[in-house]
Amino acid sequence: MNLEIFILAVVALPLLTSIFLKISGKLLNELLTNFITINAALLSVGLSSFMFGYIFLGKFKPLKFEFFEWYPSPQIVIEFYLDGLSGVMMVLISGLSLVIQLFSTSYMSKDEKYTKYFEYFNFFVFSMLLLVLSGNFLVMFFGWELVGLSSYLLISFWYEKKSAAKAGNKAFILNRIGDFGFLIGLMMILNHFQTFNFIAIFNSSLISQPKNLDLIILFLLLGAFGKSAQFPLFSWLPDAMEGPTPASALIHAATMVTAGVFMLVRISPMLQFSEIGSLVIIGFGLFTALIAAFAAINQEDIKKVLAYSTISQLGFMFIAIGAGAYVAAIFHLVTHAFFKALLFLGAGAVIHEMHHEQNIHKMGGLRKKMPITSAMMGIGTLAISGIPPLAGFWSKDEILASVFSKGGIYYGFWALSLLAAFMTAFYMGRHWLLIFIKEPKNNLDNVHEAPKNMTRPLIILGVFTIFIGFINTPFFHGLEKVLEETLHHVEVTHLPEGLTLAILAILSIGAGFTGLALAYLIYIFDIISYFKLRIPFSSEIKNLSKNVIYINDFGNAVFVKGLKSASRRIAVNIEGMTIDGLANGISNYFLKSSKRMSYAQTGLVRSYVVYFGLFTLILIFIFLISPGVPA
Repeated sequence: MNLEIFILAVVALPLLTSIFLKISGKLLNELLTNFITINAALLSVGLSSFMFGYIFLGKFKPLKFEFFEWYPSPQIVIEFYLDGLSGVMMVLISGLSLVIQLFSTSYMSKDEKYTKYFEYFNFFVFSMLLLVLSGNFLVMFFGWELVGLSSYLLISFWYEKKSAAKAGNKAFILNRIGDFGFLIGLMMILNHFQTFNFIAIFNSSLISQPKNLDLIILFLLLGAFGKSAQFPLFSWLPDAMEGPTPASALIHAATMVTAGVFMLVRISPMLQFSEIGSLVIIGFGLFTALIAAFAAINQEDIKKVLAYSTISQLGFMFIAIGAGAYVAAIFHLVTHAFFKALLFLGAGAVIHEMHHEQNIHKMGGLRKKMPITSAMMGIGTLAISGIPPLAGFWSKDEILASVFSKGGIYYGFWALSLLAAFMTAFYMGRHWLLIFIKEPKNNLDNVHEAPKNMTRPLIILGVFTIFIGFINTPFFHGLEKVLEETLHHVEVTHLPEGLTLAILAILSIGAGFTGLALAYLIYIFDIISYFKLRIPFSSEIKNLSKNVIYINDFGNAVFVKGLKSASRRIAVNIEGMTIDGLANGISNYFLKSSKRMSYAQTGLVRSYVVYFGLFTLILIFIFLISPGVPA
C-alpha cells in the first residue's frame, strides 16, 4: 500500500470540506454544517495522527509524494514532504483546528453567515497544511499566498463594519510587501540551483554556498517578517482582531503567524551559513519582542493585549532561530500554540458573556461568575509567564538558556530577552487580574459561565497547556529526537549544563514571578496610590505604550497619507505639465490651425475659382524653377 498518498489526503480533506460548504451552503442549517465540518476535522486529525505515527515508527525517515510534474527543465514539480518538522506542524494544525471549530459552533451560533465562516475556516486550514507539507519552495509559495488570502477573508468576515474591512485590507497589503521579498528570494534560488526542491537545494548548499546567499536569506526573511508579524511589518496583527475571536485563535495559535518561523527552520541548512541573516533575525526578533511587550502593558482591548503578546512571543521564536536554537524555536511554537489558543478562546468566552464588551476596564470580578473560564485563562497566563511546570516555562527557558550559551554579544541578547520575559508576566498578570479579580464597575447579574461547547475546548487546551511542555525538557529530549532527521546536517545550539542551567532557570522563573507580583501590587493592591508614589513622565510613558511608540502613526503619516499627498502632487504638477500638458497642447494647436483654415471656406464659388487659379500659378512656378526641368 502506497502510504505516501495519505499526505495528499491530509491536505485535500479541508479543501474538499470548504468546497462542499461553498456549493451547498444555502441548503445547510447549523446542525448539518456542524456535522460536516466537525467530522471532517476529526477525520483530518485521525489521518494526521496515523501519518505521524507511521514516520515515528520509521524513526522519522521522510516520506515524499510527487503529485505531478509541471515543467521538465528546470524541473518544477507539485510534491509533498513529510518529516519530523512538517509532521509536528501537521498534527498541531489539524488538532487545534478541531478544538477551535468545536468552540466556534457555539460562539458563531445564530450568525447569518454561519456556514460561510466554516467554509473560510476550512480553506484556511487547507492553505496552512499545503504550506507545511510542501516538498519544494514553489508549493510552499502557493500555500504561503493562500494563507494570506484566507486570513483576509476571516479578518474581514464582518466586512459590514468599516473597521473590519480596513483591517482585512491592511493585513493583505502588508503581507504582500513581505511576499514580494519572498518571491524575489525564490527567483534567486531557482536561478542559482535550477530547482525548487528542498532536499536538492539543501544538499547543494552543504557542499558550496551561493555567493549571494546572504541576499537570498534577507529576501526570504522579509517574507517571514510579514507572515510572522515582526517589525516593521507587525501592525496588521493587532488590527486583525476585528475578525471573529475563534478565527483570531486560529491565526495566532499554530497557523498563519507561525508560517515565517516554520519556513526559517525549514531553510536552516542554508540559514546556518549566513551570519548576517542570523544577526538580522535575532536583532529584529529581540526588538519586536520588547516593543510588543511594552505596547501590551497599556492596551485596553481584551484581544489586543493578546495580539501584542503573540507578536512578542513570535519575537522569542525569532531570537531562538537567530541564535541557532532551532529546536527551541519549534518547541516554543508548539507550547505557544496551546496556551495562546487557550487565552484567545477564553477571551472569546468572556466577550460572548459580556455581550461583546471588549474593554478590560469595564470587566472585573468575573472569577465568581465564570469560574471555569477564569481557571483556564489563569493556566494560560501562568504558562505564558514562564511559571513551572507549565508549558511556557520549558520552551521559553530553553530559548533564554540557548542564547546565553552562545556567549559574547549574546549575553546582552539574553539580558534583553529576560527583560521581555519579565514584561510578558507583568502585562499578562494585569490582563487576568483586571478581568477576573478587580472589583467590577458594572452590574454583572446577566453574566454567566460560557456554554459547554465553549468551556470543554478550554479544558482540553488547559490540560495540554499543563503537560505539553514535557515533550522536550532537559531530562527528556523528545522533540529534539523528532527533529533530528530534519536538522541532521544543521549546527544546532544546545543548552548549557549543570549549575549554569540551574541558575538561568532560577532567573527565568524569578522574572516570571516578579512580573506577576508587580501586576498584583499595582492593579489590585494599588501600591501607587497607597504610598502616594509619583512616577516621572508616567503619562508620557503610558501614551507611548498605548500608541505603540507611535509606530503606526508614523507609518500612516509617511506611507499612507504621505504617499497619497505625493501622488496628488505628481498628478497635479508632473502629470499636468507633461502628459496632460503635451496632449492638451497638441490638441489646442490643431484646434487653432483648423479654425484659421476654416476662414478659407466662404461658400462663394468666385472665391474658390480665385483660390484654384492662385494655386495653379504657384504649381506652374514651382515646376519651372525646379532643377532638371527644361524651360
